[in-house]
Amino acid sequence: MIMHPEIEGLKLNHRFLPKNELKTFCREEIAENKNPVWKLDIFRFILDFLSDSEFIFQQTSGSTGIPKTIQLSKRAMLESAKMTTDFFQLKKLDNAVLCLPIKYIAGKMMVVRALFAELNLILIKPSGTPDFSNIGKIDFCAMVPMQAANLLEQNKWPNIKTLILGGAETSPELTEKLQSVKTKIFETYGMAETCSHIVLKKINGKNPEEYFTALPGIRISHDNRECLEIEAPFLNEKIITNDIVELVSENKFRWIGRFDTIINSGGIKIQPEILEKKITEILQKPCIIIGKPDELLGQKIVLIVETEPEDPTIILEKLTPFFDKKMLPKTIRFMRELPRNKSFKIDRGELKKII
Repeated sequence: MIMHPEIEGLKLNHRFLPKNELKTFCREEIAENKNPVWKLDIFRFILDFLSDSEFIFQQTSGSTGIPKTIQLSKRAMLESAKMTTDFFQLKKLDNAVLCLPIKYIAGKMMVVRALFAELNLILIKPSGTPDFSNIGKIDFCAMVPMQAANLLEQNKWPNIKTLILGGAETSPELTEKLQSVKTKIFETYGMAETCSHIVLKKINGKNPEEYFTALPGIRISHDNRECLEIEAPFLNEKIITNDIVELVSENKFRWIGRFDTIINSGGIKIQPEILEKKITEILQKPCIIIGKPDELLGQKIVLIVETEPEDPTIILEKLTPFFDKKMLPKTIRFMRELPRNKSFKIDRGELKKII
């Protein structure tokens, strides 16, 4: 068996189960089929990870492209877990909450970290507003920005010591609101291919950081497109991404946007993520920019604002003082709720189909 000897079992919802008992427990829970599907899927993953196979199969999120199934080494997942638990100095029996779908790498890695570091893993139904009632003190948790925003808005912020946010960029509006909580919050960058995050950026409290910093052992560079390249001791090959970054040192970068979302409008290349950030700061509402085919411009800028319908001319009047005319949206649409996939990321592909 290839599993590291460190894995002796798992404390699940405050009950420690040695490895063999854990396997039996998961099998029995699955056989009885009395639990909700989201919880049964967690038990299935635990069994898969503790099996003799050296790999698991993982589907990428598809938030920026076509979803695909990749093969991940369990050894790599354990090495990634070690990096995270070492960095945050997580110790045996610390409370860690899983409130993300186990289908995605972020959810799976919370389980692997708990197995590796012998954390107490508390399971919560994954939803846009996770229910933390009666949980008590939490040492470590991972969320997507939408979950954090909803908890703040509904005044349900839990007692969390350290929180990592990933899956999408944390907006300036949310970052400002997060200054009011005592939780230490880090924005992350990573993907299924890298077994979750490989860089971190502290975004609240004293000395917030402007750039992402690579975890120890991670090497970063960029190609001739200025897209990020990643090397790590636990990866078999260099990962070449479609994420445009500004390298500021050998281990720090600023994320700019996706190479495959660039809009070419009238010969001007526009990075929608940069435009979205500025517009969100002005409107104080979630928004997204996409390019739509146009006979004259090639592509025209379409702004979609997550809000109740209102007069587009009012939005345009608010934006006009801050942008060159060529950077202003040619079409403004409103949606009560932007489409999101099962990991709560805004689904650009689905949005393009709708628009």
